[in-house]
Amino acid sequence: MYSVQRALSLSCVENQAISRLSYIVGVKQEMKIALCMPHLPLSGVGTSVGILHDGLKEAGYEVDVVITGNSPGDDLAYANTSGWNTILTGVGKRFLPDRLKGVVEQLNRDGYDALLNNTSMEAQLALPCLRRGLLRVGVMRVLNDNALWQVGVHSAYLHALVGISEEMVRVMAADPRIQSPVRLIPNCTRVVAGEPPRIGGRMELCYVGRLSAKDKNVIILPEIAAELSRRGGRFRLRIVGDGPEAGSLRASVRRLGLKEVELCGAMEREAAAGVLRSSHFTLLPSVSEGLSNVMLEGMSTGCIPICSDIPNFRWVLGEAAEQLQCALNDPTDYARRILLLWERGDSYKGLQAYLHRRQREVFTPERTIGKYIDLFRELASGGARSLPPACEFRELRMPWKYRVHCSPLWRVLQSAKDVCHGRGERTQMCESQVG
Repeated sequence: MYSVQRALSLSCVENQAISRLSYIVGVKQEMKIALCMPHLPLSGVGTSVGILHDGLKEAGYEVDVVITGNSPGDDLAYANTSGWNTILTGVGKRFLPDRLKGVVEQLNRDGYDALLNNTSMEAQLALPCLRRGLLRVGVMRVLNDNALWQVGVHSAYLHALVGISEEMVRVMAADPRIQSPVRLIPNCTRVVAGEPPRIGGRMELCYVGRLSAKDKNVIILPEIAAELSRRGGRFRLRIVGDGPEAGSLRASVRRLGLKEVELCGAMEREAAAGVLRSSHFTLLPSVSEGLSNVMLEGMSTGCIPICSDIPNFRWVLGEAAEQLQCALNDPTDYARRILLLWERGDSYKGLQAYLHRRQREVFTPERTIGKYIDLFRELASGGARSLPPACEFRELRMPWKYRVHCSPLWRVLQSAKDVCHGRGERTQMCESQVG
């Protein structure tokens, strides 16, 4: 440890369901919540965090979205036009202690009853400095060792930590680094109205998400397409997203001569949702996931997910898992299952109906928001555990991973690098746009 001083469209049905949340809790809420995020990624306003923000506001809570990172992200303008109250505590602050101080000052001074930390590392590091009486709930959305380490930092200062899938909660509860109670509150998706895709003509497949190998395993996508082509499949595969493996995917597609594959790059949320709605299958070859929004959205629109055999997917798919999960790195298994369902129209339609029903019964905004409200009510009515005493900001101890980022030498090196790359001017422009 080290001292700082030393150095996101609702259908009519879902709209009605969300609007009833204030009735579910019985009285209009007076709680003010700081929803902390590192940044607003493109499409973030429209997905899980957007549902959480909108649902809490519908239930009568006052919600500030506190952006703690140096850059506010691509969705800031959309969030503001959607009525979000965004507060930027970290923008233009490249030095980590400066961002931490901004978070502490904001959370301790602005009348908040609760902190809901949605993967902000700044908020996690600042937990020991927060005032007594502030309820603190963290959310873990990705299941890998780095994410487990992050939520474990200062977790003794959390009243509860939320996992979004059964497998995630099991792993969190068994991790000795996590020192707070763990709760299961599943992710959800907004139900999309419209006709599901039908069997016939050319088979439409898609991948929508970050193009990374470590967790999303996207390098297998061209191999799946090549196997489908080898087996005589008539199809198109659209790959939507950006990330570190974009170049490798492009090279693989060229090398394999896959005219059926389109690399679409990043898309606005409406365009990406349109690709999903018009596809018969969505590919999810992930090595690890929290709970995939793409899978839930596919279930709601009739786009059947063909996925890896990780436990989180098995839980989400329920009885359909046996037909849809493939051996992790076996493109032959993916192609075989896709073509089998394509040839059996009745089985395809049956899976569409089952998955749509399961999404509507288990993974809805009403259920998710209701569970968060229940948790806040429980903590506010005497169910909050005792936490260690708070410390002054100057006494805050930092994990070894962040020690160098808090040193005076780091500040000097960072400033010099910013000057060399012209970042100082860009930071001033960013501040002028959001200030």
